Amino acid sequence: MVVPLPHQRIRLDPAPELWALHQEGPLHRYDTETGLNGRRQWLVTGYDEVREILADATRFSSMRPVDDEADRAHLPGILQAYDPPDHTRLRGTVAGAFSVRRIERLRPRVEEVIEEGLDDLESMGAPIDFVRYAGWPIPALIACEFLGVPRDDQADLSRMIRDSRESRIPKQRAQSSLGVVNYCEKLAARERRDPGDELIGFIVREHGEKVSDEELSGLAEAILIVAVEQMAAQLAMAVLLFATNPAQLSLLRERPELVDSATEEVLRFPTIVEAPSPRTALVDLNIAGYEIHAGDVLTCSMLAVNRALGDKFDITRENSPGHLAFGHGIHHCVGAPLARLELRVALPILARRFPALRLAVPEEELRFVAGKPAPFNIEELPVEW
Repeated sequence: MVVPLPHQRIRLDPAPELWALHQEGPLHRYDTETGLNGRRQWLVTGYDEVREILADATRFSSMRPVDDEADRAHLPGILQAYDPPDHTRLRGTVAGAFSVRRIERLRPRVEEVIEEGLDDLESMGAPIDFVRYAGWPIPALIACEFLGVPRDDQADLSRMIRDSRESRIPKQRAQSSLGVVNYCEKLAARERRDPGDELIGFIVREHGEKVSDEELSGLAEAILIVAVEQMAAQLAMAVLLFATNPAQLSLLRERPELVDSATEEVLRFPTIVEAPSPRTALVDLNIAGYEIHAGDVLTCSMLAVNRALGDKFDITRENSPGHLAFGHGIHHCVGAPLARLELRVALPILARRFPALRLAVPEEELRFVAGKPAPFNIEELPVEW
């Protein structure tokens, strides 16, 4: 049986075929992709089954199923690419930096960056593309601050990050990508010599002997790119959702105490990371009555299970905290506290400053960026107020 991959959707909504599969059952066999050498593949659309698979690192591997060891090369620092014990070691070096206490220390700077970013947006006048002029710059500056990038370098590095992902000129995209890599190597070397108070310095001071120079620069690059790319998409989705649901925007403005539930709903409803890296079964097992063989590859549809919690955008929803937008198990997004802080700061400010926020073009004209491997996003988001 051929089924749609979990990233197939119609704008913000799951494709009807994907939704139908979710309603039919929790697991679905589908045709093997080229390169998997006949391994059976499964699409997992059941909430409980997704949680079971992602929570079990002993029976399921996150490493890409390949037969050539040379193909296993990956950027050191991408935690999703590791299994224990390497994953345990590397995640342990960064987890402390994402504690609630340390993240809350960043709140004044997050507030400052968001207010200044919206000042710039407002001064340029409407209509304006939120993605280009606020969606990318705001999380880039916050991520730079969190990692310990000096203020003088932040603007240039932010532009390189955006161009490495967004530029339509291949040469510029490649040059910017290399520029980000080179900068992260220099940042890691500088922090190794003289560790500061932010993320990379924290890793060096607390766990320096456990992390190689290559892993340190890889962690810097991976966290920087993920923090910027995913928050750029998440902020754009938040603006789109509120611009097209003015009653919800008014409700948030009138009841700022709803910010926590609004944040979870903004994360759940669009589900910008539609599926984590596939899991490979390490042993024969049974899930929900389905016989899974060792070597089978399972892709978990976060889009399906999150949308099953509610098919309307509602910032008063009580079950949104049960969403899986940040994953589950050992690969639950380590940066979730920072992402939540950014949204909890940004959403009330948006509601206060732009109470008449709306799209500047018909909604059907918006173009979306497919979510594999990058987060689901919008190419341009023209807004006015």
